[in-house]
Amino acid sequence: MFDTGWMDELDGNGAADAVVAAHTGLLEQEARLLYLAAHWADLHNGDVLDGSGHVLAGMERARRLGAAGTPKVMEFAAAELGALQGMGFISADNLVRDALDIRHRHPVLWAAVFAGGARVWQAREVARMTAGAELSAEQAGWVDAVTTDRLATLPWGRFLRLVEAKIIEVDPDAAEARRLAAEMERFVRTGRSNDYGLKTLIARAGAGDVIFFVAMSDRIAQILLVEGDTSPVDVRRSLAIGILANPARALAMLERHAATPPNPTDEPAQTGDAADAEDSAGDGELIAESDLHPGDNDADDPAPAPVPAPAPVPDPARCPTCHRETVVAGDPGGFVRPARLDPRKLLPAATLYVHLAQDSFTRDHDGVARFEGVGPITIPQAVEFLGHCHVTIRPVIDLADQAPVDAYEVPDTMREAVHLRTPADVAPYGTSLTRRKDLDHTIPYLHPDTGGPPGQTHPDNLGPMVRFSHRLKTHGRWRHTQPRPGIYLWRSPHGYWYRVDHTGTHWLGKHLPTAEQTPLQHTGTPSNPRNQNQNQNQIQMFPTPDTIKYQYTHAA
Repeated sequence: MFDTGWMDELDGNGAADAVVAAHTGLLEQEARLLYLAAHWADLHNGDVLDGSGHVLAGMERARRLGAAGTPKVMEFAAAELGALQGMGFISADNLVRDALDIRHRHPVLWAAVFAGGARVWQAREVARMTAGAELSAEQAGWVDAVTTDRLATLPWGRFLRLVEAKIIEVDPDAAEARRLAAEMERFVRTGRSNDYGLKTLIARAGAGDVIFFVAMSDRIAQILLVEGDTSPVDVRRSLAIGILANPARALAMLERHAATPPNPTDEPAQTGDAADAEDSAGDGELIAESDLHPGDNDADDPAPAPVPAPAPVPDPARCPTCHRETVVAGDPGGFVRPARLDPRKLLPAATLYVHLAQDSFTRDHDGVARFEGVGPITIPQAVEFLGHCHVTIRPVIDLADQAPVDAYEVPDTMREAVHLRTPADVAPYGTSLTRRKDLDHTIPYLHPDTGGPPGQTHPDNLGPMVRFSHRLKTHGRWRHTQPRPGIYLWRSPHGYWYRVDHTGTHWLGKHLPTAEQTPLQHTGTPSNPRNQNQNQNQIQMFPTPDTIKYQYTHAA
């Protein structure tokens, strides 16, 4: 607890002097942390790993965190550095990266930080600008030399414009290329046609638009399968682009199958990052192959020489016997007939996770909902968003009704229960809320053929982790246990303790956590134990300087 009482007694002059002293101290402490980040990288130099020749899958590797001209660093190094400062491993990686960039590429700016002439956050921003422009170490050094002396005299906004100008000046051609690339951040464009009249379509648009477009493509692909097209799913999704380009034709297909809901077992699988809910709040990309006949290319794209094309894929819009088009392009008459149809039946199927408290529906739109992949939203937002979807209300999974299983694989219902109990990465200061995490066995799984007990897979012995956190535990000398369900104790390589629970991460220092901080004795048993008379097993989770042993009740 900081002593602030003396500040209340200060007059104007005293307060002014205290502000100067506090600011000077702030600059000093910021500079120390920056220096320690660079020194931490020196202590974990990646050349040690590069020369060892014994790096296996999942083990630690050497990485170049910084830009050109900076040394490599051991991959797991920043994780503990971040935890010591109450930040996650990604933020710690960024700190080490910026410290190395400033020290090796901006020597004048580095000196200014330790002379009190620059704030650390200002130096980091300059380093990120030159690294983002992919300047060489020599080019970054030139920008550093001609701009740093103006940092103390120019307002921050004007100084940034000066740095931007010098980045352009040092490499005008690269700057123009970056400008053109920035203008193309949102785009729809096509590539050259190949010999079979296929053309590449590339688009970048809002993630929500892309998600709905892909979902509608999936729905059309399902309809094509129902109507007899047995092509691979990616081919049918590609054909869907041409169908959606003719809204009348797409509407007719959706109308014909409106009474048949999508079959989840037939849903085309999402590929790549497009299926990741974490990307749903940002921009999205769509890359697809579209059908074009040779000669239909852009004016500057000459038609390829005609070659034999593969057999055509059956198209439901063509006559099954004569293979002639039954409609004229652009004429909706052959597709649409007057009908009374609920437009909601035409909506594609997509899986969205929106968590709402039951009383949110009884408080006149008050409260907060949580949309996985986006974050907190208001109840009216949830209602507005779900108004575009088919909504299926699922009962809450009973977290206490998960029977242990013998297999290493986690059943879907148990995985869902663990996610609802612990939605975030359980590593110290973990940030990931995605569902695509590993479920780590706190007590490592031992195959029954080699002496492993039954019922090892249950929520009380599982913890969700992103792959990096999982590798830290397995290969990075971090150790952890779960003394109570949903409470995780971690010990860093240098002996610092952290408790992770539903409230977040709690730094516990270098001392063994006390019973008040988290009870180490778990006297209950996992839900629905197969044998209530199973004796309590004493398991030494990991060695510590005091050879600490944890009590864990394991029920088979």
